[in-house]
Amino acid sequence: MNQLHIYPTSRALRTVSSEHKEQDGFLPTLMRMDEFEQRAILLEDKIQIDPLQRILLLREAAHFQDFEALKLNLELVRFFTKSDALFKFFEELAAEQISFDTLAQADAYAEFETHLGILEQLFENYRNLLDAQGFTDKAFIPSAYRLNDGFLQGYESIEIHLEGYLSHFELELIEKIAKRTQIIIHYTTSPFNVKMQERFEALGVILPNHTHVSFDLTEKKILTTQPNEAKIKANVFSVEERQEQIAVAFLQIEKMVNSGISPEEIVLILPDENFKEHFTLFDSHHNLNFAMGYDYDNGRIYKSLEALYKYWQSFDAEHKYLLERYGFNFESVEKLSPTKCCKIEEFFSVVDGLGLLECPLLNGEKKEKTNERVYEKYLHFMKIFEKEEMSLKEWLFFWLKALSKITIDDVRGGMITVMGVLETRGVSFEGVVIVDFNEGIVPATSSKDQFLNSSVRAFANLPTKNDREALQKQYYKRLLEQAKEVAILYSSSDNKLPSKFLYELGLESAVATQAQTNLLYDQSAQFVEEKDPLVEHFNAHDITWSASRLKTYLECKRKYYYRYIQKIDPKKEDELNEGAFLHSLLDHLYREKESYENKEEMQKNIDILLDQLLPFDDAQTAYKKLLWKEKLKGFVTSQIEHFKADWRVMEREVEVQGEIGGLRFKGRIDRIDQNATDTLVLDYKSGSTAAANKTKNLEKLTDLQMSIYHQMLTGKYQNIDLAFVKILEGGTIEEITALEEKNELLAQHIIELKQTKSFTAEKCEDLQKCKYCEFTLMCERGEYL
Repeated sequence: MNQLHIYPTSRALRTVSSEHKEQDGFLPTLMRMDEFEQRAILLEDKIQIDPLQRILLLREAAHFQDFEALKLNLELVRFFTKSDALFKFFEELAAEQISFDTLAQADAYAEFETHLGILEQLFENYRNLLDAQGFTDKAFIPSAYRLNDGFLQGYESIEIHLEGYLSHFELELIEKIAKRTQIIIHYTTSPFNVKMQERFEALGVILPNHTHVSFDLTEKKILTTQPNEAKIKANVFSVEERQEQIAVAFLQIEKMVNSGISPEEIVLILPDENFKEHFTLFDSHHNLNFAMGYDYDNGRIYKSLEALYKYWQSFDAEHKYLLERYGFNFESVEKLSPTKCCKIEEFFSVVDGLGLLECPLLNGEKKEKTNERVYEKYLHFMKIFEKEEMSLKEWLFFWLKALSKITIDDVRGGMITVMGVLETRGVSFEGVVIVDFNEGIVPATSSKDQFLNSSVRAFANLPTKNDREALQKQYYKRLLEQAKEVAILYSSSDNKLPSKFLYELGLESAVATQAQTNLLYDQSAQFVEEKDPLVEHFNAHDITWSASRLKTYLECKRKYYYRYIQKIDPKKEDELNEGAFLHSLLDHLYREKESYENKEEMQKNIDILLDQLLPFDDAQTAYKKLLWKEKLKGFVTSQIEHFKADWRVMEREVEVQGEIGGLRFKGRIDRIDQNATDTLVLDYKSGSTAAANKTKNLEKLTDLQMSIYHQMLTGKYQNIDLAFVKILEGGTIEEITALEEKNELLAQHIIELKQTKSFTAEKCEDLQKCKYCEFTLMCERGEYL
């Protein structure tokens, strides 16, 4: 009897195959579920389009006027990142056999009416472009296939070992096949797969819950049932820092081996597979075997190409330096024009000329294929993009995306398997260790709800966020209940919480664990106690002081030493600095006008400047613009009242220099306003002014900025007043208090500076000041591991 057995993963196939080899008799044919679906259907006169090629066609399909309402940038690089969500949306609708009309009916309040109409037009345009070129895509297969009878007739029965979920299309396909060939399905029911049970019930098969069940889909009858009485026995551990889980995981694996479990029967589950990079670092004895392999994009070739792409994006000094670090000949790079349009052959010729193509060119010199998978990608590109023309920069972007999909097999011979939870479908292990069991990671959140909310999805019978999370929970449950020993770990740093799924599994209590970090190293760390550096030659007269430099000197000598004597620059932050940006915004606001007469004009100019200074269309930037527009309304009102009192902006961002008590000082004043008789020196503040403008305990004051400005401007202006402008607190103008006392304090500090000839760079005593200091790690303070 010719049988076909279908399993969800390749690992499950290998496990079953090895078990069958130990038995007598003929082996059944084994196949993965996705391979079975591909071989069971035929597409008439159509070829499935390449994943990269289809992005170009979808972008072409998006060239219609209404598409602008979706606010998706059609520039290739930006569109590439958004296209994935569009394809997933179309494929999900097709797999669940939901039409746009059904979605419109489910959208009771017409929240998505406009967007759905645009997406439907995009879908039809894309279909027409595919048809014109003889292609098809996943989203169109459910409506345009026929069964491959020649393949199906080769089997008298088909047994599906199902783990998880079948879409409506997959169910329809299997039901059609069941009318030709006997289909038996093996399934384990639980509260986490009720939706799948409901779908089988709609086909006429009612499955009992909490049961291992086999049923004949052809005859619509249950063959065997066995109550699932397996209990999950697990030890749950909590640690402070995420990296501490590595040491605890190694310790738990060691205990499992010592208890008699074979290393081959132990699995380490990484819910976030990127965590593998951290485990690789500390796997010095090569005990681990990473089933997901290593990422090609961590290698030198990929990083070099990525550095070139980043340089072509910005042309800044930082990325130029990075190119030099990767060994680029900068003269050769400068000869290349990233915007030049060319064919794919020319692009690969350029990459090869830079020594960054790990395979031979088709028409080039014969050289050894150093990487077979790169060569496959190269040949694929040469074939599918034969007629395309793009800029060098766009080709490089596409090539990087293709290379990022390459994985390198782990051939180190480790015996402990490391994998993601999806790969555990259909297999079991005696020992299971799971890390990162935190809320938001287990179960993982999905981005599929981008175009529809959960209520519309539920009404249209599309999988919701809860359905997808329940599916993942089922995978974890099956893995855990088949194991003899289980260790679950989570971290509590950054206010992270354990996954609520722990409580659903009945695992409520966790043991707070101190990680044995010595397990991570071949030898214990050799700490060298650093003595406080001594600055032997110090002359305050040789220095041009600023308010921030003086503040640093007064607050923490060690920070002063690192920043101004060792000249260690702080790390450049990727995040937009709110204070610096608002300073720039207000500088631009008063460049053309020294005052405003009404709120409408001033607010309009602020709105225009926000769009000019932040020309990005991502969601985070859009949110910040809206937030600042709202927060600056009080500032606008306050400023109009200020200008009605005859004040005018005379200078902005003005550089001042001068001598105070025999020492040179410099500064940049945010703004100087004047009326007929007085001068007002203003300093913008987006944060609190409490420390800088306090009136008590002045001996502890270190921010003497306004006193420095007062001293340097006294000879230039008469009737000087100084104030802070609290930008985000209604634009309140807060006058500087106790100025005379603060001036005396400044004079006292200057006398002490002139008398100081050397000092010890001690760390400050106030640990609160260390919290946001860039030198926290060097001082071994704050939260670090």
